[in-house]
Formats: sequence, structure tokens, C-alpha cells
Amino acid sequence: MARIVLLYRVHQIHLEGLDRYYLPLPKLNTSQLSYLSQNLQNRGFRVKVGPRLLRASASSINLSVDPGGLSWSSKEVLDAITPAIPRLLAFPRETVAGGPLDKHLLYFRAKRVRGRKYDVHLFTRMESLHTWTELRKEGLCGLTPDEKKVIGSLLASAEGTVECLTDYVSEDSSPVQFERRQYYRSTIPVAEFLSTLRSVSEASKRNSYLPRESILRVTLDETTAQPSLDGLDEWCYLS
Repeated sequence: MARIVLLYRVHQIHLEGLDRYYLPLPKLNTSQLSYLSQNLQNRGFRVKVGPRLLRASASSINLSVDPGGLSWSSKEVLDAITPAIPRLLAFPRETVAGGPLDKHLLYFRAKRVRGRKYDVHLFTRMESLHTWTELRKEGLCGLTPDEKKVIGSLLASAEGTVECLTDYVSEDSSPVQFERRQYYRSTIPVAEFLSTLRSVSEASKRNSYLPRESILRVTLDETTAQPSLDGLDEWCYLS
């Protein structure tokens, strides 16, 4: 399900296997989180802001919000969260305490293996851990536009191939089944991976997905291991 709010597309993802609804959100700064807390309280929610999560409850719903960009509940969260989104999108960006390194760690960590080989560990809202498997079972994708853009920037000049999951057969692939859905563990050129990488808002006839561990081993130049995070627009309010 999706609704258009201003120029921002809101996607709610229901994973039946987990009996849970997920709503990807912008990476929220402290001002936005404070506003969201007050907005929920004004509409009758009991709110508790902890060190890592905002939790809110009303008579029929309990929900959690991770400032890193995700809300979830066993009930639909659109009615609870969507009214706050137009105002959230109007907030100015906020500098991350600690500087650019912390900002990059919001999306990935690149660890040199040898020479120009790096293991790039991507930090995503949903495309990892137990939600990764459930998304594949249901033929869905949770990669958000900012995550896809960062991956594209990071790998724009990368060389060689990447190991990933595809929903199509490639020259070097092996089948893997997720309940009734057929996928393939594939090794494909970086350019092909980027051109087929699916996101929450885009799908094509041939789609690739991050591996479950969200780790890609690629050949990078030193400069591309620290790409610019400019231009993430309404998906990231940290700078």
C-alpha cells in the first residue's frame, strides 16, 4: 500500500509471516523525533522515548519508531504516523555529533580485506536479518531510495562482480527457494547489480537484492569508499 504525501511516497509493508506492519521513514533528527512524540501525544497516544526507540500506545495499537528510519506494529501504522509526515519533511537538517564518519556509518562500513578489496557492510532498515527472509517469501522489497542511492554512489566506480540474490537466472547462479518463490544466488557484474537493484518503490522484470548479511565484497578506490551523502533529500535529515 502506498500514499502520496507532498512529493514523498509513504510505503507500508505488511509481512504476514511476522504478523507485523512496517513503515520506512526518513532518518530522523532529534527535533523531528521530539515533534513526532508530541504529535502522537496530542492525538491520544501514550509515548515513551527511550535511548534507542520511541514507543507509543493507544487503545488499539502499540507501535515502535526507530529514529534510524523505521516504524512497526502488529496493527496498521499509516493512520498513526502519516499525519505527522508533512511537518517532519519541513524540518531543517541537523549535524551529526561526531562528524562525517558517524554520518557514513548510518549507511555502511567499508573494511579493507586486502589491496583494493573491501567488505562493505550495509546498514539497511529492512533488507537484513529476519525481515530479509520474510520479504523474499512474499516477493517484496524494503530497500529505501536513500539506501539505494548510497549503494549506487559507493559502487559507481567499483570493479568486478558482486554476490547477491536475483529473481532471474544468470551465467553463474544456483537456485534457492523461499516457500513458493524462486530466487538465485548469483555472481553478477557490478554494473548489472546496480541496474537491477530493486527498491521499495521500483521493480522491473529482472531484479537483484542484497545478500541476507548485507555484505558485498568489491574492488574500490580509496576515494569511492567515502562517497558523498548529499542529495538524499527527504529520506535523511542528518548531515
